[in-house]
Amino acid sequence: MTPGDKEIWELPRAYGNAKTSLLTAVVAVDQTNDFTFEISERLSAPPQDSFSIVLIPDTQAYKGKGTKSQPESTDPLTNPIFAAHTQWISKNIERQKIVFVSHVGDIVDKNIPAQWELARSCMDVIHGNVPYGISVGNHDMTGEGDSSLFQEQFPKSRYVEFDWYGGAYEGSPMGPHISGNNANSYQLFSAGGMDFIFMHLE
Repeated sequence: MTPGDKEIWELPRAYGNAKTSLLTAVVAVDQTNDFTFEISERLSAPPQDSFSIVLIPDTQAYKGKGTKSQPESTDPLTNPIFAAHTQWISKNIERQKIVFVSHVGDIVDKNIPAQWELARSCMDVIHGNVPYGISVGNHDMTGEGDSSLFQEQFPKSRYVEFDWYGGAYEGSPMGPHISGNNANSYQLFSAGGMDFIFMHLE
């Protein structure tokens, strides 16, 4: 898309052979090459005997001071897209029968404390309200595989109180900062008469 363009994106939802529109977003690009989103609330409730699993994809679209997209900015660090994801999930857990949420990685853009603190505040919106897991992406660790900053904000100790938390790999022989302390974890839940194991791996 180029400045001045506007597109309508639809995310379909399928039940067997039937497809309905899940969400409709009007996406526009202004003259500064910045994106704006208008997301409709048009979303029907799922069938009675169904359930929903929500995936949160790459949330590294941080804006403000110290970000790759706005390196000269002095504005406070924000991530409106990430915040919108978890706020929508929180509001729709019951209506959409959400039984599990999976963040599939690239939680941050630059592996720095400020972005990790903001990421945790976004995930805090659903913490304790619905089972979830988080994968560590390449943006979320150093080139040597050190995921210490992820582990500070999303450690194993944050989840052990929940019965849906299965456990985590304790780390490589080089130390827990490599692949340990919840960087590789699994979760357990049941829905629709089925038992699930959900693995979140680097």
